[in-house]
Amino acid sequence: MYSLVSAPVLGFDLTRMAGGPATAEILLTLLGRTTADIEVLAERAAPPSPALNLARSHALAAASELPSVRDLSGPAAVTLLQHAPIGSLAGLLHCVRTDVLVPDRDTFPPGTAPEPPDGAVALVTDAVCATYLRQHLTDTDRRVLGSAWVTARRDLPDTTPHLGPTNDLVHRLLDRVRAAHPAEVRALAVSAERMRAEQQDWSAAMHSSAWAVHVAGRIREAAAAQLLLVRAVDLAGVTLDDRASGVWNVLSGAVQALMVRDLVDSASAQELLVPCLAAFGPDWLVQ
Repeated sequence: MYSLVSAPVLGFDLTRMAGGPATAEILLTLLGRTTADIEVLAERAAPPSPALNLARSHALAAASELPSVRDLSGPAAVTLLQHAPIGSLAGLLHCVRTDVLVPDRDTFPPGTAPEPPDGAVALVTDAVCATYLRQHLTDTDRRVLGSAWVTARRDLPDTTPHLGPTNDLVHRLLDRVRAAHPAEVRALAVSAERMRAEQQDWSAAMHSSAWAVHVAGRIREAAAAQLLLVRAVDLAGVTLDDRASGVWNVLSGAVQALMVRDLVDSASAQELLVPCLAAFGPDWLVQ
């Protein structure tokens, strides 16, 4: 279910998790890296130990008990839906191994990209487990799983993800989200409610923009934009209920449209941008 192409889905799950922003931070750190950087990470992997093996077993057990939207039914379904992920930890770890940790994957013919170093896979998947399962692991398990990442991260230079041709425009929207006034957060919720009531074709517009992202070769940049949005929504103080009820869709759709504003058809762009413009006004878009 999770992939860099479907980063809006991953972002939707992460924005509803206590450890979501920290997970997004790990993925963002990796998306701007080179193959040489990944090899540096591999050299910092922690050797197997009883404590690490035990923490890994606890993480696997916790992941198996996470609710899924496929399993929800009955009176408690609506409440559980606020928290239940669409994807799974296994899906995220597969994405990390096959997409995130292979920076030059798109330069290889399909099915021929090299595997990332085992040490890097182990180090990063342990760290992702520690954050993704934050609410379901003990402090000790999280420390054991994440310690090698914390140490290795110090050896990587700081980078700011560049978001492609529309970098400045996307960052203006992200800045707007981070600084959102409570009245604007309420306006986003109103836009989300109106979008649902009018049964607008948001899904089709998102599919069109995702295809444009793929064709344009902006997959990693667009994924980084969605992960930056996870962090921005968290800083804005948007409630879990509002995120689950459509505010994430309003903002994620606008970010996705901006990533391919120069390519996507005008109808799709309008579908994705109008709800956000209704809440924030047009100033940030026309600067």
